Amino acid sequence: AESSLPLEQVLGWSLIGYALFGLGALPAGFMADRIGSKPLVVLGIGVAGLSSIAAALAPVGWPLVLCLAGIGLGASTYHPAGMGLLSRAVRARGAALGINGIYGNVGIALAPVTTSLLANAFGWRTTFALTGGLLVIAAIGGQLLPFRDPPRAEAPSESAAGKTAIPTRRIVVFVVLCLASMLAGFSYRANTVAQPALFSERIAILDFGMAASIAMLFGIAGQYLGGRIADRFSLVWGYFAFHLLSLPMLLLMTVTFDLPLLVASSIFVFFALGMQPIENSLYAQLTPERWRSTAYGLKFTLTFGIGSSAVVMVKTVASSSGFVGVYHFLVGVVVLIVLLSLAVASLSRRLPREPAIPLDGMPLQEVE
Repeated sequence: AESSLPLEQVLGWSLIGYALFGLGALPAGFMADRIGSKPLVVLGIGVAGLSSIAAALAPVGWPLVLCLAGIGLGASTYHPAGMGLLSRAVRARGAALGINGIYGNVGIALAPVTTSLLANAFGWRTTFALTGGLLVIAAIGGQLLPFRDPPRAEAPSESAAGKTAIPTRRIVVFVVLCLASMLAGFSYRANTVAQPALFSERIAILDFGMAASIAMLFGIAGQYLGGRIADRFSLVWGYFAFHLLSLPMLLLMTVTFDLPLLVASSIFVFFALGMQPIENSLYAQLTPERWRSTAYGLKFTLTFGIGSSAVVMVKTVASSSGFVGVYHFLVGVVVLIVLLSLAVASLSRRLPREPAIPLDGMPLQEVE
């Protein structure tokens, strides 16, 4: 608004940051498997915080784009390093990943309304400065926390490696899962970018930022249910069911207004985000522990790196067909995800399954 620029052009400025958020995940995961998760998490939070402070001072244009890129690069370390740590350190893995996702969704849900309130009260530059300051404090606090990564399983010797080769079917399942999670990341990024704009056009009963926050808050309940399912039931069929149940809600979002649109969007978010603890548990189940952070790095490179192209899709489709056209496009994407998740479930029938873990009274492994 200050620079009299169209929204579509400003949305494009975030592309590099979103891309680095994903593309930085694989090298971050590789490093976390070698030097530990804690240094990568702390470093990433610090880089994101300093870049946010720089954004508060940068001129509008390419300097601001570079600051957004720094935020994305710093944030890229968290998912592979943090989730690799959780998957190794906590026995009730699905519940731990679900709780982690709940906190993440609280942040996602509060971001639109918090940004709106702060920017209206103090301006967008002060909002960047406050966010960056909090991140720098968090990085310092994280460094001071007295814990170390749990020990990793040793890599097998050359003679043992032949006996512990990963079955071809498991590799195929892993590849199909990567394709499904890549498209899910595309859908997630497109929805987070387009949803507030769609609400601004079709919801008159609430401020669009508040409506977006309400819809995203339903992801918290979905994450909790997904975490419980991940530890108690079949991961592959739970994964398929969550994606399948999200599809009719996405269809309803293309034809509804006001309260029905908010309800349909909230239920869509419930299932679309609720599947994440199940998906993350599947990655942990399919990969050796010594490569766990690297596997998560690959996942988030696909979901956030490739998924960042959704920003281009939103910009292109919205310019020609409006934001409702974006959701027509996403219906086709989610249909493909449903088919891929069904393939994951079908191909996994002959793979050995980990036993379900009872959650009541489950002690956590100690992290020194």
